[in-house]
Amino acid sequence: MALRFIRDRVVFDPTQGQIQNEPRTVSFPSQVRTAHIALNGFDVRYTDGDHHILRQIVDISDPRINGNAVSYDVTLLLRDSSGNIDDRYQGTVDTLIIADTVN
Repeated sequence: MALRFIRDRVVFDPTQGQIQNEPRTVSFPSQVRTAHIALNGFDVRYTDGDHHILRQIVDISDPRINGNAVSYDVTLLLRDSSGNIDDRYQGTVDTLIIADTVN
């Protein structure tokens, strides 16, 4: 049994009109028994200038384990009070994947 860590950075390109979702998969050197994912930090901003913020979402799904691979999804949203997701936004989300592996 070994506790292993992988840091991952998810990059969200400028997007308008939708919540962004990025699937991720990281691989460990041996089979994963259990895994957890922590938010290590994020940087999110409007692409085309400054706006007031009504809602911001940075969310990480529960991990899915398949052998030595751990998959998860990161969701990102930044919107103002106009009623729509009509402004382009982008950012990065840093995660830390913690896995209990078989040696």
